[in-house]
Amino acid sequence: MEIGCIRLKTFFLPMFAPLTRFFFRSSDTAEVAPSFVETVRVEHKREGRSRRSEWVLAIGWVLVLAKSVTIYWLCSRYAVPVNPWWVIAPTVGFAGVCTGLYWRRF
Repeated sequence: MEIGCIRLKTFFLPMFAPLTRFFFRSSDTAEVAPSFVETVRVEHKREGRSRRSEWVLAIGWVLVLAKSVTIYWLCSRYAVPVNPWWVIAPTVGFAGVCTGLYWRRF
């Protein structure tokens, strides 16, 4: 294929040959066979429950609750200009996300 006096194959590097074929392909799509993958299905076995992981989650929740009670008590006892829920809410939220990911087993 030529554009003006420059040949495309010599103008573009050989690694761009598929790209030039893509841009300058014929409009007849009947000659092209559908060689792409239409669907892929991958099924993973669900892992069994792990007593150790559940203990770690339980200990983590106990620590989160202890931290939350301590932060709430400290903020109410001393004159701290911070609402304790700015500390408690993200802690409980992220612990909930971690627990949810474990139970869903991504």
